[in-house]
Amino acid sequence: MEDPREKLLAMFANTAFTGNTFEPDVVGYGDIHRAYVMHFHQQMLFNVGSVGNPLDMTQASYAIVEGTYDSQHADTFAVYLIRVPYDIERAIQQAAAEHMPELELYAHELRTAQYRGTAAGSQAS
Repeated sequence: MEDPREKLLAMFANTAFTGNTFEPDVVGYGDIHRAYVMHFHQQMLFNVGSVGNPLDMTQASYAIVEGTYDSQHADTFAVYLIRVPYDIERAIQQAAAEHMPELELYAHELRTAQYRGTAAGSQAS
């Protein structure tokens, strides 16, 4: 089984997509529905979470990255994870108006921040 730490550290590696100019000190991404910031030795990995379907709490999340872009020397740098309430019932009403499949499971997911696969009895991946 692959070491989860090694999998996370691999996100700092260069790829054909990112190019081979340098290894980043900071990597940010999205799409796992859970916001976090992790620190490794002089590296930072963060996930912005989800604006419309967070699975760690029932508030939308986004990140603010603050610092000096392309600085050649040490400077102030910060990542802020911001949480804001949003109208979950309105989101469910909009999904119903669009005849969304599995609406009840989706509504439960938004109201509880519990993955619908888990709510349906299967394990989240």
